[in-house]
Amino acid sequence: MRVAIFTDTFIPQVNGVAGNTGRLADALTKREIPCMVLSPDTGYEGGQGYNVYFTRRFSFPAYPECKIALPNYLKMCRQLDLFKPDLIHLVTQFSIGLCGLRYACSTSIPVISSYHTNFPQYLSYYRLAFLTPWVWKYFRWFHNKCLKNYCPSETTMKLLKENGIRNLDLCGSGVDIALFNPNKRSPAFISKIGADNKTILLYVGRLAKEKDLDMLMEAVRVLNNSFQDICLVVTGDGPLTKTLKRNAPENVIFTGYLNGEELAEAYASSDIFVFPSTTETYGNVILEAMASGLPVVAPYSGGIQENLIDKYNGLTCRPRNYGDIVAAVTMLKENDQLREALGNQARTFALKKSWDKILGDLITDYFELVKNNMRKLQ
Repeated sequence: MRVAIFTDTFIPQVNGVAGNTGRLADALTKREIPCMVLSPDTGYEGGQGYNVYFTRRFSFPAYPECKIALPNYLKMCRQLDLFKPDLIHLVTQFSIGLCGLRYACSTSIPVISSYHTNFPQYLSYYRLAFLTPWVWKYFRWFHNKCLKNYCPSETTMKLLKENGIRNLDLCGSGVDIALFNPNKRSPAFISKIGADNKTILLYVGRLAKEKDLDMLMEAVRVLNNSFQDICLVVTGDGPLTKTLKRNAPENVIFTGYLNGEELAEAYASSDIFVFPSTTETYGNVILEAMASGLPVVAPYSGGIQENLIDKYNGLTCRPRNYGDIVAAVTMLKENDQLREALGNQARTFALKKSWDKILGDLITDYFELVKNNMRKLQ
């Protein structure tokens, strides 16, 4: 079996889709399954044992971190003809993904897709809600040409079904429990950010409107009226960075993007993970925080519902309600025993979320789809 993966984002870009796609390519390679990743040029230097085909790209003006591909379809087809894929996996629905769908349809190669990002919900944050029916119309056309459409959560699967998308299946995300580990707590990291003897709240993710960061900042302002020994560490970057830095309270620390061991240290060195987003299809960072032993405070909304269990591994809030965030953080701040218990249970919960099983099950599906296609051709 030979697999071609089409994606509009790839490592070393920092987002859940890029990271998950890199893990999938690694998993295929470890199983000695030839793999080709087609992506906009992200500067990735390769060396992992799989083929990477980059296309030209430009940065979206309103969101410089978002790279828009300008693929040369004919050149891409020549590379694919040489690679001879047995299965095509579309990770994104736009320029590169559309090329993959066109190639699959023209060659009768079985094609599957994933739904990772809730673009229709994002539109309302950018005053483009009037486009929502058209986006769903396009998504129906795109996904209904695929043999399977993998959803990261039950909530996302329900949303797609309600919008007329068929052939749905569940494929969640896992977490690297060796990397994200409470033992990575670092006094040096705490001192470096000037948070000695403080309760550290942590946010990890893109700094963009759809992450509801206005609710988090308002919650911190209210919390500052009651506590002088808290700080919020914001790890990530995005189009809102300058605005947030300009308007944030003094006890908000911006680290920019962190990766690998530095990110693991940031998680493990914090006390409470606070994530206000209501637009997640899954929320990988929720699991990373739990694996690091942190209780999670987040809205019980979207894909977050897949992992957040109220009063077991965190505390739930109503969507876009900073008062609930304040109440939850206050409860954990004032009750060390509760905070420790939820953190320990969060780690226990995350230990069951193995990447090996999730990706192993997906690859088993790959084999079945290819086998079924070969039967049809006989």
